[in-house]
Amino acid sequence: MSLPASQQRVLDRIEEVLKKREPRLVSMFAMFTRLNINERLPRIEALEVVRWWSPHRYRGRLPARALLFLSLAIALIVSAVFIGTTQSSANCRTQLTPRGSVIGLSHAGSACAAPGSKTVGAGHGP
Repeated sequence: MSLPASQQRVLDRIEEVLKKREPRLVSMFAMFTRLNINERLPRIEALEVVRWWSPHRYRGRLPARALLFLSLAIALIVSAVFIGTTQSSANCRTQLTPRGSVIGLSHAGSACAAPGSKTVGAGHGP
């Protein structure tokens, strides 16, 4: 297998410059060549193109990542529910009151008030 003429000329120029500037390097390359004379050339490695959206790209890593994200999502939901239930007060529940002839839920007074604050009716003055 040979290189194109232009590449071969460039390599020859590089070799000549190295011989002039680094004479010790020439002897090192010669020793390297003698030691590796019977070695085979390395095989050409061919990489297959895998698109970023392909499921084959994430082979082996997907189950671990999915498990991590699932556990984080569950922990986030549980902590949000826990924080939500601990910060709600007992007076936030709606009360059953008779309304007309039907007993139903009345939303009057169902808003939560901060502890120690005065409750004021919605739009009914001071």
